[in-house]
Amino acid sequence: MPKVSAPTVAFTEPLTSPPRVHRVSTLAELLEVAGTRKRIVEAWGVSARTYDTRKRSPITCTVGELQQLARVLQVAEEELFAVVRAEAAAAAG
Repeated sequence: MPKVSAPTVAFTEPLTSPPRVHRVSTLAELLEVAGTRKRIVEAWGVSARTYDTRKRSPITCTVGELQQLARVLQVAEEELFAVVRAEAAAAAG
């Protein structure tokens, strides 16, 4: 059976010149390159405790939280969902 590559999210740092593109394969990696914890918590609309929980265990994210995070970080919703789904499958199996 051929090995399927893990899904990734393409994230562009908007304030760098030239813009830097990161391809990350976990929610934690995405949050690390996206900015400071404080900035993401405020923009995402979750508490710092929720941020830490979601970063540590992405399977706990709600659909609404992932949709909001995709908007905040300007990443493709489908890519973000695919990454979290792959993390959940890896954790379960």
